[in-house]
Amino acid sequence: MRYRVHWETTYEYAVPVASLHTELRVLPADRGGQWMLDGWMSLDPHVRLFPLEDAWGNRYHHADFAFPVQRLTISMSADVETADRPLEEPPLPPLLQRMLFQHTPRTESDPAISALADGLDDASPLALALGLSDRISERCIFEVGQTDVSATALEFLRHGRGVCQDFAHLMLAALRSRGVAARYVSGYLGPLEGEETGAASHAWVQVLDDGLWCGIDAANRCEQDGRYIVTAIGRDYDDVPPMRGGFHGAADHEWTTTVRVRAAQQ
Repeated sequence: MRYRVHWETTYEYAVPVASLHTELRVLPADRGGQWMLDGWMSLDPHVRLFPLEDAWGNRYHHADFAFPVQRLTISMSADVETADRPLEEPPLPPLLQRMLFQHTPRTESDPAISALADGLDDASPLALALGLSDRISERCIFEVGQTDVSATALEFLRHGRGVCQDFAHLMLAALRSRGVAARYVSGYLGPLEGEETGAASHAWVQVLDDGLWCGIDAANRCEQDGRYIVTAIGRDYDDVPPMRGGFHGAADHEWTTTVRVRAAQQ
């Protein structure tokens, strides 16, 4: 499938801030059955963007502002093609592969999390992941505003309400507690059949099954298909936030983000 993705974020600071720097992981990836056909980013005020690659093979960009900034707008548009099924991709280095079996502060092990997998079919990592997706969806409700970006898997399980990031972290914690390699995926979700556009940044999980990274979306209780557009992968959200950075000074700020995913003509 082919999509056109547009992402835009604006930050407004109460007073100008100095030495602002930012990292951006917002362009669609070229990996595992996905190809970015065209893409661009722009910053206002304008500075040079430096393209880089992190340890996980994710493309990202870095920008520094050596002058005071009070308003920052970042825009991205890209055309991307996706496959309906995962395709083979180069194996991760052994150390990174090992890290995907290990818990992180956001996906700590806990008896209540491990118990989610009790009695499920564990004949393959994918079978276990699909069973966990159903069980988590039965226990938890998707609801915006009930958690914040710092929430852990255990906090989400206890509260029972959250967003796609929370569903992904809980899935990761449960899979890793059963010895399954799993990774966090950040990206976008395209429109359903019959819809004109989608309007969502999204997060889900991939498990390594028979040499392929297979995606499972517990928030929507389904497997990854051609509607899922990957931007980056890692151990959890902390490896792949769309934006990360800092500045010198003390200033309150407000921000707005818009995302549009439109099916493109084949």
